[in-house]
Order: sequence, then structure tokens, then C-alpha cells
Amino acid sequence: MLYVAGMTSRANDGKTIQGSGEYEQAKLVFTKIRHLVEAAGGAMSDVVKMIIYVVNIRNNTEVWRARREFFSGDFPVSTLVEVRALGTPDTLVEIEVIAHIGAGRRTPAG
Repeated sequence: MLYVAGMTSRANDGKTIQGSGEYEQAKLVFTKIRHLVEAAGGAMSDVVKMIIYVVNIRNNTEVWRARREFFSGDFPVSTLVEVRALGTPDTLVEIEVIAHIGAGRRTPAG
């Protein structure tokens, strides 16, 4: 099991938030998550749950647009939560995931 909490589009300098909108930030977050899942020996198909925090629920379609670039078929179960603010004023999206490494590659017994 892999637990990834509080992932944002913060740059490696630890200060700068990258991406000017929900789509760009979500895409950067999903890229970071993919790297972490792959480093653990998994694939994005192993992600079984997501919790997505946004500061403006009206822009959730931008997060979904980014999500479609990283997942195919059925999406992992997910919860979308609108919050008043995240860690910095520039942070628009924060994502947590749980991955069951190897689960997405299982084939049905036949």
C-alpha cells in the first residue's frame, strides 16, 4: 500500500506554486503522484482512492480534465472537497491518493 498525502504543485524550491489554474496545478500534481507510484513499483492503475481538495468547486471540471490524462477506464473512487483555503494563497488544488501496488495489473482468473 502506498499513501500519498497533501500533494500540491509546489516546486522543488519548497516555496513556489507552479501552474496558474486548476487544470495546470492538477496536471502537475498527477505527474508527481505518477512518479511516486512508479518509484514504488506501481502504475496509475494501482491508485484505488483519491481525495481532491479545491478552493473553487466551480472549476472542478478542470481537475477532471487533468485526471482523464492520467487514468483510463474506471477512475479510482474519489471524494471532492471544497475548502476555504489551502497552504498558500496560490494553491488551488491538493490531492491525496491511496494505491494498492500491483492491484491494477491483476487479470481475472478464467
